[in-house]
Amino acid sequence: MSGAVGRPAEVLRARSSVRVSASHQFQAKGYYVAGFLSLVLTVLKLTEMKQWSWWRVLLPVWVVIGHNVVYLLVGFLCLFAVRYGEDEEEEESATVQNNPIFYQLASLVFVLICLDNLLRWLERGGKSYWFWLCSGSMAMVVLFGALTLLAQVLYWTEIVRGLNDQQDQR
Repeated sequence: MSGAVGRPAEVLRARSSVRVSASHQFQAKGYYVAGFLSLVLTVLKLTEMKQWSWWRVLLPVWVVIGHNVVYLLVGFLCLFAVRYGEDEEEEESATVQNNPIFYQLASLVFVLICLDNLLRWLERGGKSYWFWLCSGSMAMVVLFGALTLLAQVLYWTEIVRGLNDQQDQR
């Protein structure tokens, strides 16, 4: 285990591998931002400036966790679509180019709106919201949940297409 410290992360397949270069290390900024926002919301709740539930206070953390769960599930399903090369002896690494970050940002926003509507639906306090995105209806939860899945499928489709193109070039 100690020999693996400082080495790039690898996702192994049966006949080849995908390597993340040393310049693309694990990014924990999203976790830090979500934790900081939750800390600020906790202070607001504890000082009684806002009357939120603890679910709403921890919403930034739930958004990051929900986004990562969807990312991993869709990623594992889409990676089954990667074709394997015919040459078993050759073990080259396939690098992923041009990751469309737009899909990830859209998915993160969709998870936020989906979870916010879910909390509004669960906390139904008789309030009517003026904006349809904040309506708290189950239709908005389903719509933005589906948009989250769509954004992740589009993201992983680009990756699978790039990996299949690299397999075809060999």
